[in-house]
Amino acid sequence: MAERFTADLLFILIVLLVAALIGFLIGYLSERGRCRRRIAVLDEEIEGLKTRIRIREEEKAALDAKLKLAEDEKITLGTRINGLEEDKAKLAGEVRRMDDEITSLKLTIDRLEKEVMALKAEQTEEQNAVRTHDVHNTPLAAMVHEESVAHEEFRPDDLEVVTGIGPKIARLLINRGITTWKALADTSVAYIQEILEKDGGERYRIHNPESWPHQASLLDDGRWDEFRELRDSIRAGSR
Repeated sequence: MAERFTADLLFILIVLLVAALIGFLIGYLSERGRCRRRIAVLDEEIEGLKTRIRIREEEKAALDAKLKLAEDEKITLGTRINGLEEDKAKLAGEVRRMDDEITSLKLTIDRLEKEVMALKAEQTEEQNAVRTHDVHNTPLAAMVHEESVAHEEFRPDDLEVVTGIGPKIARLLINRGITTWKALADTSVAYIQEILEKDGGERYRIHNPESWPHQASLLDDGRWDEFRELRDSIRAGSR
């Protein structure tokens, strides 16, 4: 009986040992399969990452090429800018030279216009003297004599004759090259106002130069009676 019990116990132990061994083998094989699957997944991820790295390297190479191209273009543009700056300086010098030449020409024109006015005045005086001597008592002679006397009341190209222009304003205009009645007549009211405000200052804004070019035009044309009428009208309106 004891021997049978021992034999059964030994059999049970062997069965348990075999079962444990089989379980270990099954667990080992199962874990090994899981590891292989995990390794396969990781290998795929690694390959994907390598592919992404390769793409990024290609993109980086393209960007490096663009960067180099931009740097070369920057150098080219810098050289071009330097050339343009030199051209700009040359043109500025040419403009200054032309401004000086224009100023010189304006002064020459003013001088010549004054000479012409003086010659015209001299010629008029001579003609009036001849006409007065020949036909002193005729109505025409009286008109010529009146015009001559009227002309003598004003100095040629005296800007201060214009109503509203005093010595200081006349100096502002002369400094801007407006030295004759004709020059003042050809100047816009807006530009005269700009001269008053910029060169004269705030206190000169009260002056109204709207009639100055017209007055100067009448003076330059020798229309003395019309000038007097306009002057009297302006003075009457300012009272």
